[in-house]
Amino acid sequence: MDNSKMQTFHADEVIMREGVTYHEMYKILSGSVAVFMRYGEKDEHLLGIYSKSKCFGEIHVLSFQPSIYTVVAYDEVLVMRITKDTLEEFIRNNPRNAIDIMQNMMHTYTLMQKNIGLLLDDIYEKQDVNKKRTEELKKKIMQYSISGLNILG
Repeated sequence: MDNSKMQTFHADEVIMREGVTYHEMYKILSGSVAVFMRYGEKDEHLLGIYSKSKCFGEIHVLSFQPSIYTVVAYDEVLVMRITKDTLEEFIRNNPRNAIDIMQNMMHTYTLMQKNIGLLLDDIYEKQDVNKKRTEELKKKIMQYSISGLNILG
């Protein structure tokens, strides 16, 4: 392993920030990270804790979109940095990495779908007066989130 690809982050250090565009992903070699939506805000939401062998940021390398979450070192964490240019080699060296990346993406997608559903249910309950418009909005958001799966094509 090339040491230039290794990075250490200390507890509470932000590794990726929601809304910022990154051109890399990471694989955790030791330690743990916490993954949040709306980190540091009143409505902060913990999506999960990832530890050794898990990847994060794969959506950035594949879609060039801004981060959909913030990743914070939970404790001291050693990660391998993978860029678009090194992704193919990363997968070739250990094909299991491709499966891990796909599983992480589906996990993130599933969490996002659940959160969207809860948010839309909350909106729907609070806006009885405008139910038809809320239903239309819900359908549009669900279509958008499903079409977002096609990031590779």
